[in-house]
Amino acid sequence: LKSVDLLESGCRTKHKQSLHTLPAVQQASLNLKTTLEGVIRHLFGKDTKARWVDCYFPFTHPSYELEIYWKGDWVEVLGCGILEQGVLYNAGASESIGWAFGIGLERIA
Repeated sequence: LKSVDLLESGCRTKHKQSLHTLPAVQQASLNLKTTLEGVIRHLFGKDTKARWVDCYFPFTHPSYELEIYWKGDWVEVLGCGILEQGVLYNAGASESIGWAFGIGLERIA
């Protein structure tokens, strides 16, 4: 990954938080999505069809759901996003950017 400035004093948009730079969010989101697509393909097979859906979670922004095509229908298998900076601040990592995810495999059981 190339080096980018992580933090700024900017405006919150649908694409980023006010304290994050857009390039930092784009890079972190790419890393997040690439990692989680790899996990899903490891679990379900390399040819698994997947798609990303923008959504809302209270502790991440931007937030996404990952759906896979399973038994003839699209099924959400995980939610994720870029951690709200306040969460990182409270954890003592205020100069960082991070992501979180949760997998809900029970939906396909």
